[in-house]
Amino acid sequence: MGEGTTARAALCVLILAVVCAGSGAPRNQQSRDRRGGVLVADELGATQQLAVGRTRRSDLIGLWQSVLWADGYAARSGVTCTYDEATAEATRVWQSNHHLSADGIVGSATWGAAAERMVPVGQWMVYQGERYGLPLRQAPDGVYEVYDAGRFHRLRTNSVTLTRCR
Repeated sequence: MGEGTTARAALCVLILAVVCAGSGAPRNQQSRDRRGGVLVADELGATQQLAVGRTRRSDLIGLWQSVLWADGYAARSGVTCTYDEATAEATRVWQSNHHLSADGIVGSATWGAAAERMVPVGQWMVYQGERYGLPLRQAPDGVYEVYDAGRFHRLRTNSVTLTRCR
């Protein structure tokens, strides 16, 4: 397996594992990560599904909303770190256009489809959206970092730290 394929496969595994292929009820909203509420590459499967009324505000939601923005399904002003009905509707359209069950819940199938667009660019991973690129970086300890307000910082699954969402 090539370096790019390996990196994409690793990200796919971590994103795919977020939830059970879009089926069933959303899991408990509480993150089970073992690193204090940060998004760890090999533990993304232990985080919650994203669903209206069942998901606490977090950087993880901001990441998903940024994916929707990068693909042209939402305005940049729609990155609020709150999984609201507007985000669910944009998610349903995104899911439908990616041949997924359009339930508006961001689960493993949805994260997996998004992961197919992740490519390594130097030391970064970039989500190559239909309109914009979205840079991420994996720290040496496996924690994902997101570029925000001129620097990279750890992506939180249990709180909002993104400047855009505060």
